[in-house]
Amino acid sequence: MTTTQPIDSVRRAISDALRPDPKVLVDEWAEDNRVLPPDTPEPGPYRNARTPYLIDIQRTMSPGSPWREGWWMKPHQVGGSVSGENMLGAWICSAAGSALVVFPTLDDAKQWEMTRFEQMRANTRPLRRRIKPSDKKGSDNTKLRKKYPGGVLRLLGANRPVKSSTIRYVKFEEPDDYPANVKGQGSLIATTIGRTSNFGRRAKIFGDGTPTVEGRSAIAAQVARGDQRRWYVPCPSCGHAQVLQWERLNLDTAMLSCEECGELHDEAAWKRESYRARPRGMTEEEAAASGRAFWRATAVGEPGVASWAESGGALMAPLGWRPWAALAAEFQAAHEKLREGDDDPLIVFTNNMLGRTWRVAAVATIGADILQQRAEQYELMTAPRGVLAITAGVDTQDNRLAVVIRGWGRGEESWGIWHGEIYGDPSLPDVWKKLRELLDTPVRHESGQSMRIDAVAIDSGGHHREDVYAFARDAQMRGKHWFAIKGASSYDAPKLGRPKTQEFTWRGQAVPGGAELRQIGTQAIKTLIDGRLKLQQPGGGYYHFPLGFGAEYYRQMRSERRIWKRDSRGVKRLLWDETSKRNEAWDCEVYAYAALLYAMSGRHAETVWAAREQVYGTQLQPGLDFSAAVVHAVAMAVHEAQRAEIEVPAATSVAEPAQEATDLVADEPPADVLVQQIAARRATKLKRPGRGGFATYWG
Repeated sequence: MTTTQPIDSVRRAISDALRPDPKVLVDEWAEDNRVLPPDTPEPGPYRNARTPYLIDIQRTMSPGSPWREGWWMKPHQVGGSVSGENMLGAWICSAAGSALVVFPTLDDAKQWEMTRFEQMRANTRPLRRRIKPSDKKGSDNTKLRKKYPGGVLRLLGANRPVKSSTIRYVKFEEPDDYPANVKGQGSLIATTIGRTSNFGRRAKIFGDGTPTVEGRSAIAAQVARGDQRRWYVPCPSCGHAQVLQWERLNLDTAMLSCEECGELHDEAAWKRESYRARPRGMTEEEAAASGRAFWRATAVGEPGVASWAESGGALMAPLGWRPWAALAAEFQAAHEKLREGDDDPLIVFTNNMLGRTWRVAAVATIGADILQQRAEQYELMTAPRGVLAITAGVDTQDNRLAVVIRGWGRGEESWGIWHGEIYGDPSLPDVWKKLRELLDTPVRHESGQSMRIDAVAIDSGGHHREDVYAFARDAQMRGKHWFAIKGASSYDAPKLGRPKTQEFTWRGQAVPGGAELRQIGTQAIKTLIDGRLKLQQPGGGYYHFPLGFGAEYYRQMRSERRIWKRDSRGVKRLLWDETSKRNEAWDCEVYAYAALLYAMSGRHAETVWAAREQVYGTQLQPGLDFSAAVVHAVAMAVHEAQRAEIEVPAATSVAEPAQEATDLVADEPPADVLVQQIAARRATKLKRPGRGGFATYWG
């Protein structure tokens, strides 16, 4: 080796460092090299003409572009994933440098590598030449690290900070799902951007994702830093360029009106000319001059920061991807759910289809006082005429059991029947004996009939799980639909999950007749009930309350609020959070609704309501005595006969055994007073179940 060779190598290194990046545009690189795999909606060579709104986004993030950062607040399924992949491919193949892709979780990173990146690598020749498959011997690649000449691509979960890394290229996937603070080191986005500072303007940072709630959305905050470009489409009639605003869409005809001339046009008319193919290299200004759709900046952002703001959401998608008629139908269905008190479908539509943040009140909009003012004149333990089924929810505390009994009618309109607490240690049998007596107490219907509780959901999430299992097992052996439940930790858990066996023999086999546990989606049910509490007129979903419910019940009903928090998987969700230590009534109402789902599972609701209306919905016969004392006497006589296992002859009407039963219990107090006495009675003799936990009675 000559003495000039080291000097020559230094000169080449300096020359390479000073040489500007080749003028490669990401959109043109993708059209020249990308081949979409067969399992994509439109496989084959990538075409910019199909999604013209992606051209400016990709071109702005090209290696030689003067823009350093780019942020896109986008709806679902409009090509965002493909544009990010195109950027990575162009960065690696034309101006190589170390790159980092950040996902909400590590599982998301592994899934992306398998379903997206590996397919792109295998179907793109320049990438195949530079990156060897991770399963090939000697490639020195893994699922989360890809080496290539000039750098390495790393895939990272957002739950860990970036350390000891100098990065030129960064791609953020769904920033709204990132933790707000990663291990006490602040925002992951800010710390990761800091790792690119050595590259100055040559660094490229791109993030895209759907927004969440207004004021807390990470992608919305980053978009606000940029020049906030919007997608303008010229009117087919007058040529006026405008953003496709959802509010101007006629939901019945799926036609959009022009903000200038007011003419209505369907999706094809709006996009036929404005979405036609662009000549290679055409700028946004040239596209506007030619009558095509284009991006236009609407703000003065920070230097070097470009952004693409909300521009009609899925309305901007190419023909065939998101038909406007289908979007209108989905929006109408979401509004129908909102009228029933469930706002989740509309939140999903706003975030995912419109690409907008959701404006939500952080606290309950219906206060306890307002709910109490809606109380109606009917007695406790009586069912108004609309009640056709009754369920109960039981919340287990360390020193008491809280109970809510609620009646249900058509459209899930409901009436509060009873609320109270049974004090005592739930580890003692007498407390459960009182609960059994309460739940066995018949409810007097306005028609004169007596009703029984159809199903009961009992919380087992506290410190008395085994006691709950034993009580539920005993009830099931007596033919009762009383079951143990537990709130699911998952945000999107179903309202009522499948039963899971909880008791096994030493051989690992399920105990016949053993206790079962069902998980319930407390987040979903609470959101549903909260929406129904806002309903102003009786009807489907409306919640009625009797005058007998005290002020504490209403305070507990409004003891939680929805705030944005991280769920058990670290994803930011709009979750219910306690604002008061006392929320038993609120939980009991959730459990009572879960019990309704249990009672109605596998049954056609209309058939059930129609059958029960024949029993409870008929007019009273004139001349018959249906006073509270008579009806209660009949109910208690039947109840005592059933406990004694005596067969009670069927009666043609409630009035037949009324006189005889009245003579037996003429001095018996009304049902609501009786229930209060049962709940207040002190514990007496204690009796535990035998070995193995099986018992016919608790007391």
